[in-house]
Amino acid sequence: MKLSRILTGLAVLAAVVGMGLIIGWFATRDSNPPHVSQPLVPTNDMVTVPTPTPPPIPVATRVPPPRPASKTVTNLPIVHPMATQVSIATNQPATGTNWEEHLDEILASDSDDTNKVKQLFAMFPKLPEDGQEEVAQHLSNLVEDEDYGPLGELLKNAKLPEAVLDVLMSDLLNRPNSSKLPLFLDIAQNPDHPKAGEAKELLELYLDEDYGNNWTEWKNEMQKWLKENPD
Repeated sequence: MKLSRILTGLAVLAAVVGMGLIIGWFATRDSNPPHVSQPLVPTNDMVTVPTPTPPPIPVATRVPPPRPASKTVTNLPIVHPMATQVSIATNQPATGTNWEEHLDEILASDSDDTNKVKQLFAMFPKLPEDGQEEVAQHLSNLVEDEDYGPLGELLKNAKLPEAVLDVLMSDLLNRPNSSKLPLFLDIAQNPDHPKAGEAKELLELYLDEDYGNNWTEWKNEMQKWLKENPD
């Protein structure tokens, strides 16, 4: 009787174990679906894409421009630079009642001082006395020491009005000795010059001697003084 119960229990146990194995097998089968092969995707290492070749760039052929027909020029006039300066001044009227307007135009222009001086010198002979006096004043202000030569020649002109010579003589006193003393001597030697007496007095003041009318002695002493008193 006991033996039959034992066998029955073993049979039940075996059935339970077998049932568990069957259930586990089905569970494992459902969790692992059959393998599906993935499509093969080509990679950069597997596929070589050809690089497109750019089309050739056309090179334009450079065509030289047509050469102008040669012209034969003969007998060309030669224009001197001073002629240009004179022609400029000639085309600009400076006499009569409009000289003041013309003077204002020159002084107010954007031109450099050198060109203004040229125009003032060109208009000077055409002016009345009051115009020459005013232009002489402007020339005294604009002319540099190194360019004083033409202004000095103007001062040596004994025919100029005395008022104009006064302006130029006052300007000469502010110039370097190398320009000043030789002009004093030139003017002093000219008895017809209105400033001859004044020039001789100034020369005597600088040299501290009076050599009368011995102009050779004046010149020699002046040259010695200039060597001892350079600018």
